[in-house]
Amino acid sequence: MTRDRRFDNRSKDTFKKDIKFATMLEGYFFSEWIERAANTSSVILESWGDNGVNNDGEFIESGNSTMGADFKVSMFYKDKHYNNLPLEMKFVPTAGKLTLKKNDLRAYQKENAAILFVYNTKNCGLDMRKPRDYNLEKHVSKIEGKSKDIKWGIMFPEMVTEILGLTNRFKKIQYMGGKEGIVIQSNEFDKFFDQHNWEV
Repeated sequence: MTRDRRFDNRSKDTFKKDIKFATMLEGYFFSEWIERAANTSSVILESWGDNGVNNDGEFIESGNSTMGADFKVSMFYKDKHYNNLPLEMKFVPTAGKLTLKKNDLRAYQKENAAILFVYNTKNCGLDMRKPRDYNLEKHVSKIEGKSKDIKWGIMFPEMVTEILGLTNRFKKIQYMGGKEGIVIQSNEFDKFFDQHNWEV
């Protein structure tokens, strides 16, 4: 029996729990970002919501689980207007790098989507990765206690395309089930998006 390649070396049960937890966490971060973005000089939000996909985190038995960006926003960002911009939400718990799958980037490119990263900037011994007990409330409390070390940034569609052009940077990522991806180190972040403090 062949294991579904979506599982990234996880069992089906673990995969289902992980997706459900990640979806709830992304919903939390998106709601928080809406409030925080409204308090920055860089962003003027006009509208926001789900991107026409089911964001309940329930398992899709077959087919492609990359069904598009999670959310959609209309906004001015640094005086540039974006209307109904598909926006994928990603929380990066491990400080120092971002890892992106090539197939995900291709899906975002096809949709002309941006990626909203919320990421940890400092290793301090506190494990910010998904907890084994899937306790969302406890995990969010841990994250909020570290808010001064968290930042956010938006990688816009043209930059997604530019990254896909870095063909020599893509390789098989073992911790992503051996799928092809790219690792972007934190000292490169400024090349791909503007960084903003989570705490305002």
